[in-house]
Amino acid sequence: MNGLTRATHGIAARLRALAPGKHQRSARGAAELSVVVVAASLVAGVLFGNGVTRTAVDIADGLTWFTDDPTGEVIEVNPATGRPEARLPVGADGDQLDVAQYDGRLIVTNRTTGTLTSFDLTSILASGQQRITPGGATDVLHHGDTVFLLDRERGTIADVDPVTTEAIGEMWSSPEGIADAAIDGRGHLWAIDPQGLLTELRWSSSSQQFVVEDDRQIDHSGARSVVVGHERGVTVFGPDEGIVVQVGTGHDVVADAARISGELAVPTSSPGDLVPASSPDTGTVAIVGDGQVREVEMSAIGCEKPGRPEVFEGLVYVPCTGAGRVVRLTPDGRRAGADIEVAADDGDPDLVLDDGNLLINVPGATKGAVVHSDGTVSTIVRYDESLQPSSGGAHSLVSPPAIQPITATVTSGPAVPPTNVATTPPSGPPTEQPDTSPSTGPTGEPESPGPHETRNPSTTGNPNAPHPLQAPRTVTAAELPSGSVQVTWTHAGDPADSFTVQEEDGPVLVTVSGEERQTTVSVAPGPHRFTVTAIREGDPYETSAPSNAVNTSGRPSAVTDVVGHVSGNPDDTSAAVNVSWSPATDNGSPVVSYTVVMSDAYGTQTQTFTTTSATFTTYCQSTYCNPSPVTVRITATNAKGDGPPANATLSYDGPVPPVLPAAGKQLVRDDDTTWTGFSSAGLGTTTLTLAPPPDWVQFQGTCTWTHSGNRTGDVTTEYPCSSKRISVAIDNGPARAPDDGRFDHSILFTASNGVATVTSATYEWETEQRVLCDRCS
Repeated sequence: MNGLTRATHGIAARLRALAPGKHQRSARGAAELSVVVVAASLVAGVLFGNGVTRTAVDIADGLTWFTDDPTGEVIEVNPATGRPEARLPVGADGDQLDVAQYDGRLIVTNRTTGTLTSFDLTSILASGQQRITPGGATDVLHHGDTVFLLDRERGTIADVDPVTTEAIGEMWSSPEGIADAAIDGRGHLWAIDPQGLLTELRWSSSSQQFVVEDDRQIDHSGARSVVVGHERGVTVFGPDEGIVVQVGTGHDVVADAARISGELAVPTSSPGDLVPASSPDTGTVAIVGDGQVREVEMSAIGCEKPGRPEVFEGLVYVPCTGAGRVVRLTPDGRRAGADIEVAADDGDPDLVLDDGNLLINVPGATKGAVVHSDGTVSTIVRYDESLQPSSGGAHSLVSPPAIQPITATVTSGPAVPPTNVATTPPSGPPTEQPDTSPSTGPTGEPESPGPHETRNPSTTGNPNAPHPLQAPRTVTAAELPSGSVQVTWTHAGDPADSFTVQEEDGPVLVTVSGEERQTTVSVAPGPHRFTVTAIREGDPYETSAPSNAVNTSGRPSAVTDVVGHVSGNPDDTSAAVNVSWSPATDNGSPVVSYTVVMSDAYGTQTQTFTTTSATFTTYCQSTYCNPSPVTVRITATNAKGDGPPANATLSYDGPVPPVLPAAGKQLVRDDDTTWTGFSSAGLGTTTLTLAPPPDWVQFQGTCTWTHSGNRTGDVTTEYPCSSKRISVAIDNGPARAPDDGRFDHSILFTASNGVATVTSATYEWETEQRVLCDRCS
């Protein structure tokens, strides 16, 4: 036996909700898939072939464990005989249960009570138990003989001892939490956070920690994304905006899938070339394969709410929630034979892959079904009231110390045996302590306790009284990516009422219930060691030995001493923005970059720098570019994240344009205008004498005049602003009778400083020339 599965009642453990949307997609190294909408009511296809499938319960003993939520039991069924072999009470009636089975071991998750319990199948006795987050936040994943515990709510993945269920080594934590995770055939874990960051992890048994192999951003993925594992890589279904992205398979793809919205249900794993996902809210099953995403409209055949699908022998099996049947689909979305009918009134069908068979479990029903590798279907009895429940179940779960967890937590020092010292927590404990003074013997002298004996009045002479409270052991501290510290410990013997966690010789940082074995504390950057104190009413407090030392770091501080300036250019329309600053304090993790956001009157630019200075180029609509107001926001980043931003406003110290002269002034003397030229042809020159005001004469910008009246149109000419006389070329053309030979002309002067312009008053004059006869040359 070398496999493990999660056999979950219904689809609750894999459902996610979303708000639909559509966007263009992008993914690193991905090919675009086409999307095909398929009506499932098409003529049924022919059952075909032996496809490739990964067995979810790879058990070689021919036995399969089913959950039965209505009774709070798990049931062992023999598909070969079609009969149940054992009933194991593991919870109360109506508790939501999951099971995982491999290598002679059964791991039961009670989502209602929030407990994870491991059973030895040779004796059907519990060997380990721990508290977990209630509800659908946790899942058990495995590869070979390694078992992982995923906690979406806490954002952690831990390697756990399959016998004791205790965490081994260092947990991996996602700062933003975990939307979902899956494991591929190589044992690599793939976790996606609510912001769409997909991280590939590998467990190192030698260093007992997770190694990050890769991470990448999945565009438009959100908090309700789900992940399906393959032999290599995974497929991500993003219902938040309707996307499908496949990575790590060697043929990565990306596509829109607009109909996968509402709630999603997916298998734990599938072949990389045949990946299904159900959307109960839209009545759709999406099938990824053969370069396409096929969206099958299940509601068209009365399967209004398709449940969690499975791939078996090259076909997709889809349970119809509330309809009491399972539909078979080909990879292209056609129906592959008759539907499989189950007891609709008892519960919803749940699919379990095991030992070359696909089993259909219906919690609460008497019978289920098994689909064999050749596609034939047979009925099995899954529940028999005459079969007596095993005694190794519910009572062993709720009656510690029948379960004695084996310490499997990595620590920097040896475990410390329980002490006999009554230790008061640094702050906040009850003020009364029990009387631990020794009793007197027959001679009136105090009796001497043994070397490892604590005299406890509540237990003296009462063999059924609680044992003395023991100190926590194997306290381990591990820094999380956020900079906080995760503290874990073990505790044997009778339970404590609560635990306090404090820095060595420091105040209490947090108090947790006696059921907890792990907590997270926030501390300042620097070296830390922690102790854990067990508290129980009527007993001396018992404090652990210090944890391993951990040197924490935090996000950087804000940068300081931000200075800079803005300079323009009289010759073009650009301006330079220069800014510098003093380095941020790194708080124990080196600063890797500074992000500078520069905003001006013409827009915003963002750049990342590894130095403490930055230069931007901005563009205006004219020369002497002054883009004010100019602001900068600078943020330092280290491995822990972004520090607080520092903001500054920069001033313009570049050249300014010359002051324009007054507008509307007359620049031409009216008493000194001459006209010379060949009057017959209307060609000549008008000379204008100028008398501009002083501000026009002294203007340092550009002056031009524009002449109107020639038959060839207006002409504009640049001239020195201080000129006293200008010559204007005249081209009236010949004048013929009955014209009178008189032509009107005008001139307008303009001053420009590169940013704005002004004009003078218009000067007008008239030229007169000889009139030719109508047909004269």
